[in-house]
Amino acid sequence: MTQHGQPTGDASLRVPSKRELWGDLLRLSWPGAVELTLASLIGMITMALVSSIGKEAVSAVGITGQPIMIPWVAIQAFSVGGMALIARSIGEGDRDTARSASEQTLLLSVIFSIITGAVLYIWGGRFVLWMGATPDYYEMAEMYMRYSAIGVVFQSISSAVSAILRSAGLTRQSMYFNVAANIANVLLGLLLIYGAGPIPGLGILGAAIAQLAAKVIGCGMALYILFSNHDLLVCPDLKGIFKPDWGLIKRISRIGSSSALEQLALRVGLIMFTVYVIRLGTAEYAAHNIAGVMHGFVVNFGSAIGMALVSLVGQNLGAKRPDVAEMYFSASIKLCFIMSAFMIIPLLSVPGHIAMLFTREPDVIANIVTALRILAFFTTAQILQIAVCGGLRGGGDTKWPLISTMSGVLGMRMIMGYVFIVLLQWGIAGAWFCWLLDQTLRAVIIYFRYRGGKWKTVKV
Repeated sequence: MTQHGQPTGDASLRVPSKRELWGDLLRLSWPGAVELTLASLIGMITMALVSSIGKEAVSAVGITGQPIMIPWVAIQAFSVGGMALIARSIGEGDRDTARSASEQTLLLSVIFSIITGAVLYIWGGRFVLWMGATPDYYEMAEMYMRYSAIGVVFQSISSAVSAILRSAGLTRQSMYFNVAANIANVLLGLLLIYGAGPIPGLGILGAAIAQLAAKVIGCGMALYILFSNHDLLVCPDLKGIFKPDWGLIKRISRIGSSSALEQLALRVGLIMFTVYVIRLGTAEYAAHNIAGVMHGFVVNFGSAIGMALVSLVGQNLGAKRPDVAEMYFSASIKLCFIMSAFMIIPLLSVPGHIAMLFTREPDVIANIVTALRILAFFTTAQILQIAVCGGLRGGGDTKWPLISTMSGVLGMRMIMGYVFIVLLQWGIAGAWFCWLLDQTLRAVIIYFRYRGGKWKTVKV
């Protein structure tokens, strides 16, 4: 039998059956799929609530999205480095290193989130102004940015806990607090945006307060789940969190450095790309944001499979079973094709009906339909590259996800975005065609890296 995909005991040399492979893959990916799908559904509901305020509110929320992701350059790097080290240590049977790596991952996430959250709180308004926020929604964007900046600290702790649990194959525990936070977001949003009884409707301010409160709730639950069960292999010692282990920090940073550069390239590329789209007009930018919510829903299944592969690949490489790790990779790729087929059908058949779930403004609907039809043509590529990247990172191979991101985002989306959006003026179609080129190129690079097999020998 296997535990989190890792052979144990006398069965350490046996090859798992196809039933066991698919069982482990589905067992570890379904909580992530439920978590992310529900998050996307709630994100869609939240966007619909904000859309009811007006397209200016949609643009205000959307324009804060890229600057607020800047902290994740460092935080994501520490999470990726920590996940790879924890998974490999568990596979090697080194419980002490796994526990210590959990402590250092939390420490690093807290420190950098406080620093970057403070920077965004103070200068966030200048970021959105530089990006091209127009006077009709600038004040709303500045206000929303301040609340989001405070939430960075709480969300980063939740993300670090998620990374720790997923690296140990505990994807269901991670699902609990992320689902709770998203449900809290929509319920509080309904209450605070529209008001009820003595509580006045606050509009976009209510949406800002709701998303911050939801992050606080999720953070509290995440810490409770992590620290309440001392039998968990990755349960950190509270005292250890406040004691830097420079050796482990160096290892986590070395593994995550490529991920940091990847996130930096991604954020710079997306910010510049967003600047291009903003120039199209408020209606086009609102449509871009709404279609982006649907895009997030579509690719969730790739992220869920990637979460499972972090544990399955990392632990089996730690157990000196690269052959089994490759079997999980192969099964996951087949699952990616199956899931993408289900996602493509509604994007091509009923894009107009999907658009009308969010808005009734004809100019916004027309642009959403265009974006969703193009999305259908790169859904398979993106689901595949996200899932395989998860497996590569689980094995400590973070260099090639960086190469693929820089090639796709900086090459296809930034350069070709300028050509199609600014020079040729293809509008929303040009923006999403660049996205198609970006994801297709990234999928090709990542797939050939996996096929090359060098990820099996990366040292962490």
